[in-house]
Amino acid sequence: MKDINEIMPKVPNMKWGALLNKKPTNQKVNELNKLLPHNGKWHTVFEENDVSYIDGVPVFKKDQESWT
Repeated sequence: MKDINEIMPKVPNMKWGALLNKKPTNQKVNELNKLLPHNGKWHTVFEENDVSYIDGVPVFKKDQESWT
């Protein structure tokens, strides 16, 4: 399987890019802006109900109240 950065276009001055399975909201873009490095690379983000997969790594969705 090819790396997504070999397939997707190179965009000048891009902080990061993401291929998502759902339309992003402004809140989601702000969240990804904090999570993804500003290195100009593309990332895959697949959203499910209780977990997101960012570049194949599971990120579990939990609110701050359930952490304790």
